Amino acid sequence: LHKVVFIPLGALAEFLLHSNYALCFSLTLAAAALLVSPIAACLVLVGTVFALLSSFGKRPGPFPRYVGDVDVLLGRSYRASTLTPAMPANNNVSIAAFGDQLVIAYRKADTHFASPLARLCVATARPDNLEQWEVTWEYATGEDDLREVLLFELCGKMILFFARLAPNKNGFAPRRMQRTSSNDLRAWSKPVDFGRTSEIIWDVKVREQDGGDQVAYKTSYIGNHYAADAECTVLFEKSTDGMEWRPVGEDSAVYCGGVSEVSFAFTPSGDLVAIGRNEDGDRTGFGSQLFFARRDDLGSWTPLKVSVKHRFDSPRLVCMNGDLLLFARYAREPYALVPASWPFILQRMGNLVLYSLLPKGAAVYHMRFPHGDGSWPEKPLELIRCFEDSYGDTGFFSLAKAGGGDDWVVEIMPPHAIRMRRGCMGRSSQQTSTSVARTLCAVGDRQTRASNLALSPRAQQ
Repeated sequence: LHKVVFIPLGALAEFLLHSNYALCFSLTLAAAALLVSPIAACLVLVGTVFALLSSFGKRPGPFPRYVGDVDVLLGRSYRASTLTPAMPANNNVSIAAFGDQLVIAYRKADTHFASPLARLCVATARPDNLEQWEVTWEYATGEDDLREVLLFELCGKMILFFARLAPNKNGFAPRRMQRTSSNDLRAWSKPVDFGRTSEIIWDVKVREQDGGDQVAYKTSYIGNHYAADAECTVLFEKSTDGMEWRPVGEDSAVYCGGVSEVSFAFTPSGDLVAIGRNEDGDRTGFGSQLFFARRDDLGSWTPLKVSVKHRFDSPRLVCMNGDLLLFARYAREPYALVPASWPFILQRMGNLVLYSLLPKGAAVYHMRFPHGDGSWPEKPLELIRCFEDSYGDTGFFSLAKAGGGDDWVVEIMPPHAIRMRRGCMGRSSQQTSTSVARTLCAVGDRQTRASNLALSPRAQQ
C-alpha cells in the first residue's frame, strides 16, 4: 500500500520542489492559447483568479471553541537551524532544557522524504540570547534516513532517541531506534541500537516518584505501518535509566490495531490519558483514538469504542496548570471520507490519498477530562487557537518543561511564508528552517504567565 500511495505523491513532491511556479503558469497559459485558442487562455486566466479568490474564504471550523481561562500567545521568532542550500529540509525537531541552557535536535536533509543524506544536528543556546545557536554535535550514517528525534533529561543526563529508516523516498520503513546521551551537551556517546526491530518511539514523560526517584515512561509502536494488511501494536513501558525498559503493566502492549503515534499525559489525580493517530484504521474506524487508564493500573488502557473521525497528527499532550492541552495538526475535514461500506483496503488507501491532498495546519486544543467512569464527553477536544501560518504536515510540535514551576518550552515547525491552504505536497515546495519564538501560555484569573519557546521551520523567501 505504501508504494502505491507514496510513489505518485513522492514524484509530485519532487516536481514541486524543483519547479518554477511562475514559469509553469506562463507555459500553461501559452499552451492554452497556442493549442486551443486565445479565448481558452483567457478562460484559464479567469479561472485562476476565481480559484485564488476562493482560497481566501474561511469556513466555520469543525471543532467547538474553548471557553475558559487558558490562552496561548506566540511572539517573534529566531532562526535556530543552519542554512544549507543543498539541504533545505530542517524538520523532525525536539527541544529540552538542560541546566541553564536550551538544547534542540533536528533533522537536516535534501528532502522531507527519506534520504541517505539525512543528518542529525544538536544545537544549544541560552534562554536570554536566542539569536545565537551553536551546533555542538552532528551525526550521519550515509546509509540511513534519520528522523523521529526525541530529547529528554533523566537523572542528570540528556538522552537523545532517534530512528534509522531505509533511505527509500517512496515510503517510511523503520530499521531500528538508536540512542545517545551527554552530560554536557557537547560530548555525546556513540549511538547504539536498542528496542525492537521496526519500533518507533513517539513520547517520553519523566515523573518523580514519592521517594524522589525519577521514572521515565514511553509510548512506542511496532508493526507494518502503511502496509495493505497494516496492524500496529502500541507499547507502554518505563525505565529508571533510559536504557532498560520494562512493561508498566503485565504486558508492554496496550492496544493493537491501526494506531501509531501516541502521546500521553498524567492528570493531577495521577490517571493517564492518551491520544493516538488511527491512520491505518481498525475495528473502531479511522481518525484518532483516545485512551484512559486509572492511576492504580496504568498498564491497562481503555480505548474509545468508535474512533474520533478527525486526525490530530504528530500529537503532543501535556497537563499544564491543571489543564490538558493538545498540540497537534489541524484538519477541517474528517479523515474517514471514504464510505464505510467500501472494502476496508479501499477505505485505507482512499482516506490516505484524500487526506494527503487536503489543506492542513497546526493548532492547540483543550482536552476535556474523562468522566469518573472513564468515559469521554461527547466532544472531548475544543480549539484554543490555530497557528495560522503553518501548513501541510510541517505542523509538528514538541514540548518540554523548563525548570521548576509552570515554565514550559513549546516547539512548532510551521513555515510562516505559506498560508494554511496546502496539503502535504506543500511541505516540500520551499526551504524550511528551524526557528525559536517566545510564547506565553496565560491562565486568566490565576494570573500565571508561563514563559515558553516555540520552534518553527520557516519557508525562506
